[in-house]
Amino acid sequence: MLAHTGPDVLVAYERSGGFAGIHQKVTVNMAGTALVNDEKVALGAEEMRGLKDALSRVVTTESSSEGCQVADHFTYTLTYRGHRATRCWLPSDWRGAVDRLEALTGR
Repeated sequence: MLAHTGPDVLVAYERSGGFAGIHQKVTVNMAGTALVNDEKVALGAEEMRGLKDALSRVVTTESSSEGCQVADHFTYTLTYRGHRATRCWLPSDWRGAVDRLEALTGR
């Protein structure tokens, strides 16, 4: 059973907040199966390579409350390689991975 945490998880991502109060959760395991808001989605080999490549650029691993003082902000949480960081603005090094993870929510 695919879970949002565990040793086989490659990455976990959450985005919440905004005017509509959304909550998105995406977890991708090492085998290329994603759990997107509790629904399974299969990633192709090229998608996995692209995601891993984008994740290799992530260097921001500390949480920050900068940007949280505005109304209706989004909160982004990325868990990767043993680090879990929450931010209210999206670090530029996260952009490639987050774009790929958020694209899975539209499938």
